[in-house]
Amino acid sequence: MFRTRRDHARQATAGFTMALVLAAGSLLHSATASAESGARFVVIGGAASSNISVLGLDDAGRLSTVPGSPFASGTGSLAVTVTPDGRTVYSVNTVSGTVNGFHLGGDGVLTPIPEAAIELGGPGVGAVASPDGTRLFVTSGSVTNDLRTYSITASGGLVLTSSVQVPGVSGLSQLAISPDGRFVFAVGWLEATAFSFAVGPDGGLTLVDSVGAGLMSTLPGVTPDGRFLYVSNEAGGDISGYAIGADGSLNPVPGSPFRTGLMPLPHGAIFTADSRRMYMAEAMAGRIGGFRIAEDGSLSPLPGSPYPAPAGTLPGRVVVDSRTQRVFLIDTLTVGITSRVHTYAMAPDGRLTPTGEPAVDTGLIFADGANAALAEQ
Repeated sequence: MFRTRRDHARQATAGFTMALVLAAGSLLHSATASAESGARFVVIGGAASSNISVLGLDDAGRLSTVPGSPFASGTGSLAVTVTPDGRTVYSVNTVSGTVNGFHLGGDGVLTPIPEAAIELGGPGVGAVASPDGTRLFVTSGSVTNDLRTYSITASGGLVLTSSVQVPGVSGLSQLAISPDGRFVFAVGWLEATAFSFAVGPDGGLTLVDSVGAGLMSTLPGVTPDGRFLYVSNEAGGDISGYAIGADGSLNPVPGSPFRTGLMPLPHGAIFTADSRRMYMAEAMAGRIGGFRIAEDGSLSPLPGSPYPAPAGTLPGRVVVDSRTQRVFLIDTLTVGITSRVHTYAMAPDGRLTPTGEPAVDTGLIFADGANAALAEQ
């Protein structure tokens, strides 16, 4: 058993099995996204697909399908990340064991970057781009994960500069990064631990802290103001919250962990731009959890939370668009076979209500993991 400098006991969980029983689906709404200056898109990967979906996002928060989407990529994407200028997309793939990079045009079309097609030598798991767009951090492996730093070239290509191991049996270790780019955070799905790494001037990583999290801890998220880290614990049905110290240390916030319901399979912390609200898909419960973030980082339910997902779906991920006050819910599994995106309006008090707009088909199967990102050009 791995022991941290805080001497926390670690918990490990074994295996994760899900049976996929899908009924025949129907073709839903599909529109065309127009090219324009300052274009905005939602980019989504599929864990059982070999492609990436790009949806256009207009000024009213309406989604549309980009012509040619979904675009060919590696197989089994568990993480998609976009550079801050919204023009470069990277997907990390478990089945093909690759990183695949793309230029994202103003029309939403993805063009492969040959210098960003990287063989990892094992399953690709997590990825996050640095806030200045100069580096890509990637986790790769099975029971144990390496955390690698790549320099992003002017063409969007990738050059490996350093690698460290995430301690312990860290399988399926997903990533988050602080808004100032000084710290990278990883979670150990098997290790039940959250890790903090300091980013050196050359992009090298040094372990700063590690603290206990819940069972099957996954999909970390950092508030846009950089004050708090939240981790969803799939098997525990709760959320662990940590205050981020000036040195990258992690300290549990008051009341952590926070229950999300009876085995809801919480799945990823996503925030509003003001860092005052958090939304999270609750897959097995078929809903979205909404939380108010207090000054001390503690969580309390938003009015009317949780909010139901459409019947026949398992919600897997949410994307928040603070500009249009919309929340987009992406299916992990659905009776419609391919994952859809459902749109909710966000009220001033944070309450979510379905807009009634038709769901948009991504063309992807089993959209799981840190699989979606908002790209703003």
